[in-house]
Amino acid sequence: MVGHLRLCTCLALSWLAAGCGQPTMPGALVGESAHFRLFVDPNFDLAPPAAYMQGANGLAALETDWADKQTMLGMPEGRKIDYHLLGYDHIASACGGGAESGCEAAGYLEIAAPYLPYQHELMHAYMELLAPGALPIPLVVEGAAQSFGCDSEAGADLTHFVPWQQVVTETSDDSAQDVYSEGGILARYLIRTKGVDAFVRYYRQAPERRDPALFAENFFAFWNMSIDDVWAAMHVVEAGAATTDESICPCSLPALPTGGEPIANDLDTNPYWTLPNASGGSVGLSAGPPATGPGPSPYDGDEVLFQDCQGTAQPFGGSSAALIQLPSDGRQRYLVSPVASTTVADYLSETCEGTVPFQLPAGFWDAGQSVLQTIARQTTAAGITMYLQIQVPSATQVTTYGLADEICDSCAFDQGTCVVVGPYLSPVAPGPLYLKLTFPSLGPGGFLPAEVADWITFQN
Repeated sequence: MVGHLRLCTCLALSWLAAGCGQPTMPGALVGESAHFRLFVDPNFDLAPPAAYMQGANGLAALETDWADKQTMLGMPEGRKIDYHLLGYDHIASACGGGAESGCEAAGYLEIAAPYLPYQHELMHAYMELLAPGALPIPLVVEGAAQSFGCDSEAGADLTHFVPWQQVVTETSDDSAQDVYSEGGILARYLIRTKGVDAFVRYYRQAPERRDPALFAENFFAFWNMSIDDVWAAMHVVEAGAATTDESICPCSLPALPTGGEPIANDLDTNPYWTLPNASGGSVGLSAGPPATGPGPSPYDGDEVLFQDCQGTAQPFGGSSAALIQLPSDGRQRYLVSPVASTTVADYLSETCEGTVPFQLPAGFWDAGQSVLQTIARQTTAAGITMYLQIQVPSATQVTTYGLADEICDSCAFDQGTCVVVGPYLSPVAPGPLYLKLTFPSLGPGGFLPAEVADWITFQN
């Protein structure tokens, strides 16, 4: 799991075993909500946290995460979680030493983190509310924390196979970090196949001792399945599916507005957007500017990436502006990049006459060179041709990724008056611009249906 911050639960547990009592975490109380108390470190080492992480905004962001996860986990009301937003220089001491980047103190519902919402740490607290007093082995504890998250970078490589007997004996301090990657795959497999309620019941009674024989016996007694069979099944890569297994996003937040109106992208209440139903049409969108502030941000750039809520399908995405035919596989998807505006229409069409003109977003030319990505849905092995109409506000030069693509000022593609663009810049005048996009046939080893992409570059 590249670049993901690690939890120091094992350190928190060691404090309890040594009789050290509740850890002392710095920070001044800045507010309280239904499920959280927020403490902010007055002495951040590099810069103060972004505005959306502080005070009422920070509490709103935490409550949004609670409400989203609660739709699947059903955490009980009652105890509140103390969230300490600390500078990196204070994280290590708050988490018991070492080079930790965040922790949840087991037994106390206290989180120390350099940003919010830190989904991995929050999942530890949520599981503690669901299973008070339970202390399963790190494989189960860290796997549970990796199970739910939206764009949390908690994915794992399904082709990387580690014997379960080895992972059972490891701790969260192990350099291989198998308890995170393999634990996440195991937890998500059990949740997807047996349900989250069953997984929570399993978590409550899972063994505390890192003993492979004890773990296997308990696993079979609870699930009536051998860990050998489950371990093999959870690493199977389905035909056409992703080779990585990502965290499960509840996807309970609203869908993108599709009326073309400006979108606020409130980080506190909209850390992600669910993808709208295009009803057979195409989604046209333009991305907003990246967010700023210390720590990872759910909005880390001006490109959009659509992800599968269940975490098992390949993600697909576009550039700062994109026209996308949605997959017809019935999966719900979401995106985390800030979106300036979204519309739905028949932008991509199998006939030129059937296209609806797409208006390039305001400021699209500001960067000097801008890219519009098209993602079409290919359902047959043979190559496909799609048409697109763009309203060009001023004279520019155009090139495309597809070597056989054509451009024209009308639908007269078969009358010899249009231009094969290829890899060279072609001048175009203001007004309607029609494109004939040719996608090649599916190569050996390809799977259907597939999302095929083309890039249209505009350069002044």
